[in-house]
Amino acid sequence: MNIAILGCGHIAHRIAKGIEYSNGTLYAVASRDVKKAQAFASLYNIPHAYTYEECMKDEQVDLIYIATINATHYSLTEQCLLHHKHVICEKPFVENTKQLEELFDLAQKQQCFLMEAHKTCFTPLNTEMKKRIHEIGEIQHITAKYCRSFDLNGLSETNKEEKMGGCFYDVGVYPICFANLFSDSKITTMHFNVKNHDSELVDFEGKCQLIYQNGIVADLSCSWIYDEPSYGIITGSKGEIKILDYWKNNVGLIMNEEINVEQKSDFTGEINHAIECIKKGLLESPVMSRKASLEIVKVLEEMKKQRY
Repeated sequence: MNIAILGCGHIAHRIAKGIEYSNGTLYAVASRDVKKAQAFASLYNIPHAYTYEECMKDEQVDLIYIATINATHYSLTEQCLLHHKHVICEKPFVENTKQLEELFDLAQKQQCFLMEAHKTCFTPLNTEMKKRIHEIGEIQHITAKYCRSFDLNGLSETNKEEKMGGCFYDVGVYPICFANLFSDSKITTMHFNVKNHDSELVDFEGKCQLIYQNGIVADLSCSWIYDEPSYGIITGSKGEIKILDYWKNNVGLIMNEEINVEQKSDFTGEINHAIECIKKGLLESPVMSRKASLEIVKVLEEMKKQRY
């Protein structure tokens, strides 16, 4: 399956490595500036370097991985689908539930596969922990953090853009996704403590508590202001699962037993999953589905109401 990457930023390099280890072929890379695409292609021996439009028009491209800035996700996903391309789009997928529903409806109409990229759901370690989660008994509580400090004066305008900027849209989606994955239930209640910085309109740190239909409670936090170890803990009636850097690690603890898995790239799992779904003729992932993305974006929408 021929895969193209839209965008040549920092994350695109990691995606390229993930595709190299996957069951797909890294066929093309695209940028608004074709010279950037050509430079990127030379680094990874990619056969084709395109503008966005050229990439979408190439009939040999099967699957496009969108790795551009947040504000472009909706329009580029729409364009790819209109060109009958299967799509994986980097997180955060879109700004709100309306946009999300529109794109999944369009994917259905075009008979194209569409998935938000959340590697948290597909790493070998989290897949193994999900299989063995019954060992810790009835799940009661989940804690997850992603906190890392930035030079706040050096943040780009993209980071501070009101619609899809801010800490929650950047790093906060990781603990939300982790909690949703292991709670395996619908969110019924949300509580937030969100903080801005100086006169900025977006959030720079925050905490949220999610309560799920099955009774599980998740306490989540994210920050651009301070560093803390990032971890996910799932507490059950018989014990707990603990994973440092839970969206990319290959080592974790379950009931004090160390679990080690092989992982060449933390992006490969989600890419292979998408390829498998497409080969089966699926238009949505059974793991990272429309419903799963909706559960994430509804938290982001509610957070935005709180950050002012």
